[in-house]
Amino acid sequence: MTIDGSTRIIAIVGDPTAHIKGFARYAEAIAARGANAVYLAMHVAPDGLAPFLAGMRAVRNLAGLVLTIPHKIAALAFATPDEAARRAGSANMLRPVAGGWQAGNCDGAGFLAAARAAGIAFAGRRVQVLGAGGAGRAVAIAIAAEAPARLALHDSDATRAHDLALAVAGTFPGMRVETALEEAEILVNCTPVGMDRDTRLPCPPELIPRGGAVFDIVNRPDTPLVLAARARGSVAEHGWSMMAAEIPLILDWMLGP
Repeated sequence: MTIDGSTRIIAIVGDPTAHIKGFARYAEAIAARGANAVYLAMHVAPDGLAPFLAGMRAVRNLAGLVLTIPHKIAALAFATPDEAARRAGSANMLRPVAGGWQAGNCDGAGFLAAARAAGIAFAGRRVQVLGAGGAGRAVAIAIAAEAPARLALHDSDATRAHDLALAVAGTFPGMRVETALEEAEILVNCTPVGMDRDTRLPCPPELIPRGGAVFDIVNRPDTPLVLAARARGSVAEHGWSMMAAEIPLILDWMLGP
């Protein structure tokens, strides 16, 4: 594409941003729909989010913002959430509307689409989710909607895990949900552990299922968790497929179908 004075901007906003991938994939998807738009990264620290959003409201050719670590929960304070963002208690998208911002969330939908494509089904299964941050909240709510037999939530911040468990229970009365770190048939990592050059596992190795399924939402095909899961004979998927599933959802939400 040729960038000109009418090019619309889609920016992914995070801290850090060096690990972010998918720019070529976004460019291909934008070109395929014939849109005059560009996708780029903006590095914004947490204490700069409020002034950043205030300033970006003045950018008339802004299509929207994609939010990543650590802004998905904080951004809700500056926006009116749609139903998906409200249920998740986090947002991975913002778009300018009259008088402010609208927040959306397609992390849950993108995660489920990628999991289904990988042959991972949650109904009637015991599921462990690691991480109760912005992405973890959306993923946990999406999994709960699939009626697992049990959903265990764990976060290094016990308060965040407890708050997410309450949110899941409030949305799905009768769901067996607890704050715990335990063996399960399906393990889902929604923490940043394993990102970029990180060689750590996000949980004790004995909790990685054998012959089950693992989904590591870190956008890297060779995270230590993915490699360990495959070595144990489990189906293992990673965040690249989740990102790919979300791209058309994000572009539809910001540019129109």
